[in-house]
Amino acid sequence: MSGFKVTSWNVEWLIDHFDVASGVVQPGSKRSRRTMPSQEHAAAKLDAIRRVISEIDPDILLLIEAIPGPDRMLEFVAQHLPDYRLVTRGNVSDAAYHIQGEQWIWFVMKPAVMEACGAHLLDVGTWQAYTREIYTATEARKEHKDGQWWVSAPSIITVDGKKTIGAPVLKPHSHYRHPQVLVLDWKGARVEFVGVHLKSKHIGMSVPRRKAGESDKAYYSRADVRLFLANAAIARMKLTTEATDVRHYIDRRFEQEVLPAIFVLGDVNDGPGKELVEREHLLHDLIGNLQGDVFFARRFLNHALFDNPQHLRWTSRFEDELEPGKPPEILLDHIVFTEALSRRVDGALRIQPHAGLVEHEIFERISTQMPSGTQISDHRPVSLYVNEAV
Repeated sequence: MSGFKVTSWNVEWLIDHFDVASGVVQPGSKRSRRTMPSQEHAAAKLDAIRRVISEIDPDILLLIEAIPGPDRMLEFVAQHLPDYRLVTRGNVSDAAYHIQGEQWIWFVMKPAVMEACGAHLLDVGTWQAYTREIYTATEARKEHKDGQWWVSAPSIITVDGKKTIGAPVLKPHSHYRHPQVLVLDWKGARVEFVGVHLKSKHIGMSVPRRKAGESDKAYYSRADVRLFLANAAIARMKLTTEATDVRHYIDRRFEQEVLPAIFVLGDVNDGPGKELVEREHLLHDLIGNLQGDVFFARRFLNHALFDNPQHLRWTSRFEDELEPGKPPEILLDHIVFTEALSRRVDGALRIQPHAGLVEHEIFERISTQMPSGTQISDHRPVSLYVNEAV
C-alpha cells in the first residue's frame, strides 16, 4: 500500500431509513418527534449512500449518525457496503462504546487495509485515564473521573412563573457520544483516527420570531430572545468542553511521543447563533479548540481543507434564524491532523498540498436522482488523500 484515502460523512439519521427498509418500524410511524420515511424514500437513501461511498472509494470511512449497536450496524454493512468491514470492539456490550442515543460513530474499512494494519479501537478507559492526567492539581484529578468534568454556566431559573437567567452554577458534563479512536499500525508506525460527533446543536427551543421591522438591538433586548441566547450559550459552553477534552487527549499523546500521528475527523456541531455567540460570549470557535495554539506549532492541527477555495469549503447548509442574511453554507465536518503527517517533518506518511476536498460533485450528481421530498443527507462527505513517505 502506497497510501490511503480517508473520508468522514454524516449520513443523517441512518437508523430511521434502515429500520423502515428492514421492516423494524412502519413507514410514516413516529419515533420520538420524527416521522419515519416511506419505503420508497428509505430504499432510495440507502442505495444513494452505497453509490456515493462506492464512487468516493475511501479506504477508511467514518460514518456519523450511523446505526446504534454493533449488531445492527454489522447488518447494514453486510447488506449495503459489502466491500467494507466494520471496526468493532469485539464481543463486548454496547455500553463499552460509551455512546448514548440513536446516532452512533463507526469506522468501516476496506478489508485489505484493515488486516494489514491491525485496525482496532482504543479502549475508552484509556482515553479517560489520559485526559484525567492533564489535570495536574490533585483535587481537579479527583473531580475529573469516569469521563466526567465540571462546567460553569448560567443557570435557568423560574421567577414568578417565568424562566429567566440566573447565576452561574457548576454542573457535571461528559461526552454524549464518546469519541471513538481507530488505531492502525502503518508499517511499524502508530496512526490514530479520533472520530468525533459533538453534542447536537439543537437546544429544544425554537428561535423567537422577529417582529416586522424590528431592529437587532430591540430584538436581542427581548426577554424571550435573551433566554434563548442563554440556552444557546450554555450549549456552546458544554460543546467547548467536549472539544477541549479531545484536545486534552491529543496533548497527552504529545507527552508520550515527540510527533504522534493523529487525525481528528467528524462533525463538530456549532449551534444556533454560531457567530453571534462567538462574537459576544466565547470569542472562539470549536475547531479552534481542537486545533490548539499556533504558538505551539508542533502540537497544532493542520486542516485538510486549508488550501481549498472558500466557495468549496463547506459541508452543510444551515439557515440561522438568529442572524438572517448570513450565508447558509457552513463547514461542520472536518479532518485535521498533527505535524507528524505534514511534509515538513519526518514520518511514515505524508499529506501533500490540495489533498483534501469536500465531495461536492459526487454528492450533487447522485442527489439529482433522489425522489422528490427526500435527500441523501444534510451533510456532504469530506475526504483526504494520505501518501506514504518516500
